[in-house]
Amino acid sequence: MSGFKGNNRNKGRGGRGGKGSRGHAKKAEQSHDEKLSRKLSSLLRHRAHKNGLTDCLRTDGYVPLDRVLALPGFAQYNVDDIAAVVASNDKQRFSMLEEEGEAGGDVTLYIRANQGHTISGVLAEDLLTPILFTSDDGGSLVAIHGTYFKSWPAILQSGGLSRMGRNQVHLAADLPGESGVISGMRSSCEVIVYVDVRKAVLEGGLDFFTSANGVILTPGDDEGMLSIAYFTKVINRTTNETLYPPPVPT
Repeated sequence: MSGFKGNNRNKGRGGRGGKGSRGHAKKAEQSHDEKLSRKLSSLLRHRAHKNGLTDCLRTDGYVPLDRVLALPGFAQYNVDDIAAVVASNDKQRFSMLEEEGEAGGDVTLYIRANQGHTISGVLAEDLLTPILFTSDDGGSLVAIHGTYFKSWPAILQSGGLSRMGRNQVHLAADLPGESGVISGMRSSCEVIVYVDVRKAVLEGGLDFFTSANGVILTPGDDEGMLSIAYFTKVINRTTNETLYPPPVPT
């Protein structure tokens, strides 16, 4: 992403004031960015069609930024506001792209959510990078899914993880903060499910992908499920106690 010269984010927001004012301004700025991030997530992941963006939604998830800024809920923001949130978001939820028109025409800025979509029209093969294995590969890949004690009985009963209302089940390459992992599961998760991705691909025929921010995703089987057959283990995150498979009676 290029072409962002200068920063007009503070235009019309008053002076810096004294030390106390700077502290309040910092909190206000954080609140401003967090609010914008939430609004972008909602729009780009779930509400693009409801906000009239169907005609410009690309299969890779990008929509023209000028169409976003023209929406009533975004009238108070500008390009610099959006670019700052994209650059600073700790989970790298968004990407921006600029493309020139034909014969070097006007540049169009686009924005997308990197994963987490529930809307139709965004294709995994265009948005994400496929994870591929062959039977000759000696490598393996274990991904993890974070959940909570209240959800674990339902996962067991249903026989696996459901993508629910989303387009894919979300997994991470490791625990949050480990090995550069920034997204894929909530840091508050209590139960960790380990998934054998290679087995799911080669034996189950499931598709797996990675997003631009490192999340591992699968649409699951025809019913949107990632079967428990591909779980290597499930543990209590706090105590490391094994929840699955159950211990063998002695």
